[in-house]
Amino acid sequence: MDRRRIALQIQAILLPYRVERRRRDSRVMEQFRERAQALLNDLDESVGTDTELRQALSDARRELESDDD
Repeated sequence: MDRRRIALQIQAILLPYRVERRRRDSRVMEQFRERAQALLNDLDESVGTDTELRQALSDARRELESDDD
């Protein structure tokens, strides 16, 4: 998978999360976070050793983990 596509997929996972996180109840958002984490995990292999993408993936995970309701 090409680099740009992976970066866009990371953004596609985070953007709806950012929009909805204050409009949904905590149970729904927990399910959203779980699914988002699974999607990010699926990107792990594609990211490989690309430093910038690895950092973007790590930052996305951290955002999802730290934003508990």
